[in-house]
Amino acid sequence: MEHIDQEIREELGFGLVPNVFAHAQSLELRTALWKAFRHVVLRGALPRTVKEMMGVIISRARGSSYAAEVHLHALMVQGTETALLEALRRGEVPSGLPGKVQALLVFAHKAATAPDPGLLEGLRRAGLSEAEVQEAVAVVGLFALVNHWTDLLEIPLDPL
Repeated sequence: MEHIDQEIREELGFGLVPNVFAHAQSLELRTALWKAFRHVVLRGALPRTVKEMMGVIISRARGSSYAAEVHLHALMVQGTETALLEALRRGEVPSGLPGKVQALLVFAHKAATAPDPGLLEGLRRAGLSEAEVQEAVAVVGLFALVNHWTDLLEIPLDPL
């Protein structure tokens, strides 16, 4: 598993393999979790920071602390403003954000607990392309997976 662990350490940029991946006992599962995260959060049309904000909002709405805390920390390291971090920590969609970002966070909050295809219209009205809309749906799905994985297995928060 060392090659996948090295890839995780290098691409995340934190020099460690977070517990969300480290707790996977098989290479296949660890690889699957990593590749899903890598392709949904680290790549794509939407900025990583926006997807991490969505992850915090989704995790807070679902009552799951692992991903919320890890991604709040990642956002802090990436220079996100304190007031924005505090609103996200409370599970709130802050006002005053650019229109697309605001729409994505509102969508994430609603879709986390009540997925409804009608929610996509708000993203389209905000000017997101169809590829960006699909990426937003993938973010919601990925964080639901991460929330279930970390909550059911009681994966401890990484030392931040």
